[in-house]
Amino acid sequence: MRALRFRLALWGWRSLSDLIFLVLFRVWPYRRNIVLLNMARCFPTRSEKEIRQMVTAYFRHLADLIVEPLMIGGVARGSLGKLVSYENTALIERLLREKKHIVLMASHYGSWEYLLSLPLQTDCQVLAAYSPVSNKWINSRLLKLRGRFGAVMIPKSEWYRRTLGWNAESSAIFVTIADQRPPESGKYYLNFMNRKTFVQSGAARIAVQRDCAVVYLDVTRRERNAYDFRFRLITAQARELGEAGIMEHYYKALENTIERQPEFWLWSHNRWKFHSRQGQKPVNALKLL
Repeated sequence: MRALRFRLALWGWRSLSDLIFLVLFRVWPYRRNIVLLNMARCFPTRSEKEIRQMVTAYFRHLADLIVEPLMIGGVARGSLGKLVSYENTALIERLLREKKHIVLMASHYGSWEYLLSLPLQTDCQVLAAYSPVSNKWINSRLLKLRGRFGAVMIPKSEWYRRTLGWNAESSAIFVTIADQRPPESGKYYLNFMNRKTFVQSGAARIAVQRDCAVVYLDVTRRERNAYDFRFRLITAQARELGEAGIMEHYYKALENTIERQPEFWLWSHNRWKFHSRQGQKPVNALKLL
């Protein structure tokens, strides 16, 4: 009976996603020019036909992405494995046995909302940042969905202070979506997807300050609405690698993930909004704090 309920719910979610796709792609084209431009510049060797196929595939994924938080928030725990699986959890277990705090560097790839099921994979506390919405009822509902599996949700404005000041006796995992565009062009950049890209180094800064272990979350879409998450070690001692080294390793790993299945990254985000200005430095000029 549970399997039948899951299949019926999946049919409903996918039908809603198909309708959203028609709206976003046909009726009200949502940032389609930004998506097309981003993909064309990041994949200069691909033909126009290939780029347009990628754009269509991306909008199908974007529609799925809108309904997937409802899916992960409503699915029975016994059916959770049909939506998400975790690989190389032994790495996390080893780092926790070594009493290490972990900065988990995720990205806008696949469905990052699924990552809020991580507390079911470990006994330690899992902290994640969120951006509050102005409507209090909606904000409360989102927090309930996102905290359903035990994640400690922290407002984005308090994230840096709370993570640096986290003094729990047991180790914790700090989940960061690390490919955020900085609020302005900023000082630091690197080469990412064939483009000069300004970066935020907040996740690396936290890791260095606390000398955390740093782990990259590699994501593969197994099938529609289902993802495999794999943990890959960047460094067990952040201070040895430093901010610059952490960011370089992270963005190289993310680039490899995107090139494997390009359509599942958040291409409608205006990631390359800012232009160069005098006095900016490459990421390898970042200094250890």
